[in-house]
Amino acid sequence: MSEPQFIKVKYSLSEKTAAPGGMTAELANERAARELAALGGDARKALDASIKRLEAHCQAKSVGMDAVYEESSVVLDIAGMFNQRILCDAAYSLCELTDRLRTAGRQDWASIGVHVNALRLIWTEDKQLGPEMKEVVDGLWALTDRMSPT
Repeated sequence: MSEPQFIKVKYSLSEKTAAPGGMTAELANERAARELAALGGDARKALDASIKRLEAHCQAKSVGMDAVYEESSVVLDIAGMFNQRILCDAAYSLCELTDRLRTAGRQDWASIGVHVNALRLIWTEDKQLGPEMKEVVDGLWALTDRMSPT
């Protein structure tokens, strides 16, 4: 019987992390926060524009559920970057609702309109959000849950 041989593999990542220099996690977080803050104005404009497009879709009622889903996912993405949890939850509820509607081959503009109005309310009241907004989002999810996923 031969003796086992142990071969130590060198990974480039471990070499890089062991090398001096670089930055601390704290410094990296500070830089990321600074970069996000610099994009804040553009992001707020983009978020407002997405909500306006959703409102226009609700008035026209001429687009498919895919378009509503895509626009609500934009709201979700931008709100998530800036840690706006309540707005994220409301947008996620709209994404889920439209996904269930398109899977079922249906449209329910009244339910979508309620979601879009809630997005506008949450967005407008951004700085003064209180615990009652969680109840609004809970109501949105109750509405979404009424649409079965199959």
